[in-house]
Parts: sequence; structure tokens; C-alpha cells
Amino acid sequence: MMTEELIKKLDNISKKFEEYDFMLKEDLYELIEENNEIGSRILNTKLKKIHFFSDLESNSVGFTLDDVQVEFFVEYGEDEEGKWYEATAEIRWF
Repeated sequence: MMTEELIKKLDNISKKFEEYDFMLKEDLYELIEENNEIGSRILNTKLKKIHFFSDLESNSVGFTLDDVQVEFFVEYGEDEEGKWYEATAEIRWF
């Protein structure tokens, strides 16, 4: 269950992703709904302690907490219905 505090932190992470031209707010929310452990770790980490990164070669953006890294790989395309994207989250535990 997402609290107001967690939603605020997720919105701040989403804004940071937007600085790298990735609009992944809904994908970030979906990740937290599917993985409560990541949500708990975000909630218990100060925003300034989260390291953000982007890799243009692999078309990805992510963040690192103390012992976990979350990276979203984004694939873009277009079909008869219009432009689309698919984001796949990869979680790495240290």
C-alpha cells in the first residue's frame, strides 16, 4: 500500500527521470505495487542518498539505493494505433 510519503518520493524520482527525458511515472508506480520491498527501501532512504543514472546506449534510466539498483530499459515503437513504449524494470541486489 502506497502512503502519501511514498507517493511524494516516487513523484520526485519520476521528475528526476524526466530530466533524462524518460516519462516513467506510471511504470514506477507499477513496480512499487508489484514489489513492496523496493517501495519500503525508497521510503526509508533520503532522496539525496539516491543515485540516479541514465545510459543512452541501452536506452535506460534508473537509481541505486544502498544495496539495490533499479533500472528501466525502454523500447519505443510505432504501429497502426500510434507511438508506444514498453519499459522493463530490472532489479539488482548487491
